[in-house]
Amino acid sequence: MLNQDKINALRETLKHGIQTVAVPQLFETPRELAARMVDEASIEPGNSVLEPSAGTGRILQAIMTDDTARAVIAVEINQQLADRLREEYPLTDVFDWDFLQYQRGNYPVDRIIMNPPFINGADIKHIKHALTMLKSGGRLVAICANGPRQRDQLMPIAENSGGFWEGLPQGTFKDKGTNVNTALIVIEG
Repeated sequence: MLNQDKINALRETLKHGIQTVAVPQLFETPRELAARMVDEASIEPGNSVLEPSAGTGRILQAIMTDDTARAVIAVEINQQLADRLREEYPLTDVFDWDFLQYQRGNYPVDRIIMNPPFINGADIKHIKHALTMLKSGGRLVAICANGPRQRDQLMPIAENSGGFWEGLPQGTFKDKGTNVNTALIVIEG
């Protein structure tokens, strides 16, 4: 049975209507995987953390649950999603830019946690661009397609850095709308 507070909350929600945002190549990171990515990042107190292509904020949610980061930065190209992230995560600096155009300048970050778009090798470009923003001694944790181009270009970077490449189970993103084979990579800065 609904109490009056719940009924009033539902009425307020209905006033605003249902907001749907369709974004090509947005496949939300499963909650368990986002939590594991944050664990793999080993965020330490005071670390700065960047999430490129933040989408709906699933990884941001896991970062905020961890509660150790000093500064959290998110980049999201879709204006509606960026506005929603600002509202849901007011302590996060959200930039509504194309990540491949985003620059950190003299302010590299300690940790980068990302699930970039995969189309036409975009994941390779995004991960390599993100590495230019990683502090020495930092750590990048990413999801990428588990394809020959990614294994050829990203696996050696992960393994040579002291990090790792791990193929994820087939169908990891199936309930998110894609059956692309994926991998989890960790790159030490």
